[in-house]
Amino acid sequence: MPKLSPNGFLLAALAGAILNVQAAETEYNLLDVYNLAQKNDAQLAAAHYDMQAIQEQKTQSRATLLPSLTLSANTQYTQGNSEVSGGKDLENNGNSHGWGATLNQPLFRMANWYGYDQAKSISAQAELRFSAEEQSLILRTSEAYFNVLRAEDSLISAKAEEKAVKQQLDQARERYNVGLIAETDVLEAQAGYDAARVARILGENQVSVSYEALRTITNHDITQIGSLQKAMPVNHPVPASADDWVNSAVSGNLSLQVAREGLEASQKNIKVQKAGHAPTVDAFARYNYNSDHLSKNRPGEHGGLTTGKGDSTVVGLQFNMELFGGGATSSRVRQATYQMESVQQNFDKSLRETSSSTRNLFRTVNSDVDRVDARCQGIVSSESALNAVQSGYEVGTRNITDVLDAQKNLFSAERDYLNARYDYIVNTMRLKQVAGTLSPTDLQELNQWIVSGGTTEDMSIPAQCRAN
Repeated sequence: MPKLSPNGFLLAALAGAILNVQAAETEYNLLDVYNLAQKNDAQLAAAHYDMQAIQEQKTQSRATLLPSLTLSANTQYTQGNSEVSGGKDLENNGNSHGWGATLNQPLFRMANWYGYDQAKSISAQAELRFSAEEQSLILRTSEAYFNVLRAEDSLISAKAEEKAVKQQLDQARERYNVGLIAETDVLEAQAGYDAARVARILGENQVSVSYEALRTITNHDITQIGSLQKAMPVNHPVPASADDWVNSAVSGNLSLQVAREGLEASQKNIKVQKAGHAPTVDAFARYNYNSDHLSKNRPGEHGGLTTGKGDSTVVGLQFNMELFGGGATSSRVRQATYQMESVQQNFDKSLRETSSSTRNLFRTVNSDVDRVDARCQGIVSSESALNAVQSGYEVGTRNITDVLDAQKNLFSAERDYLNARYDYIVNTMRLKQVAGTLSPTDLQELNQWIVSGGTTEDMSIPAQCRAN
């Protein structure tokens, strides 16, 4: 057995370390990516803090209905003089201090009660907005994940096309060397190969770009994900009626629920402003303590020191009612009414847009199902056409351009088929989101069709899309 030099041992250790790193590379499935996104997505975290900040309004509004206790204290030094009989000045110097406490309990404040009720609606709106953001994360994660698979499948197709065109170029050169074809065919094959190389380079870049989108959501360096089984069924949405989906969206769409709570909050704001005309009644209790130390003497003489202490306790009710405030309260009522009308119109607009989006997505998903089937048949036709053109080229009835075009059409048909499947998945998720039914359960069901360690053959087009 040959002995290794020190450098040889170092190189062997380095090679082993590289192999270990490669072996330790983690493959993530759809749920893995979603779990990372839940923990690290900055957009979701910002929405969570926004919700918490808005919910503090409810606590602040409730505080206006509860008792309040304030403590005050003061100290001061006085230096002055006054003129007395005989034309002489009398100096008054001294220090005084005191403290007090006031307890106040609102008894009747309509604006505060309505304000608290409005704050509860605003808090509920914030919770719904955060729930909508959680639902949006499911869709954003799915789109980013399947965009990676879309890019990887396109790259596999680009590499296969480059390899196939290279074979055509090699054959064309051989046929040209023996005088069977003209040089033009070789040049055309070379041009086709160069275009295929460009497509492969662009595909490699798109894979890297799509992985960066996953990094943005998860804050993790993901370089490998599980692939989608091409045998995953593609079915029409259930229920099969667009009206059923619209009814679900009207009641369950989270964005609509946010708008509905906003409308309710704006209606309550009108009551808050109208309450400005109502009187207020508060109960209060005050305690005050004062202490004065004052010396009185004429200039150059010693006078006396006067000390005074005292405290007081006051308990009572305070009634206030604005009789005229320059029309400001009435103006605020009108302003709140106009704002409520604006919110109402925007809610109606959102309701119509949600209904329209639901119907359009329902039609799109149904169209995707039919499109997947049509793209599958397109692969069969393109493969049959390629076989026919290839046979014609071998007997001299077709040229190299026809072969390259037929090959390009086949690979294009395969990419269109795969893209149609990914479009179906994403549009189905969008339909569920607009209907308000999208949940992590949908990811769990979809993740069952994610497989790890797939090879190019495993990820190839299903057998039913191949010509016999």
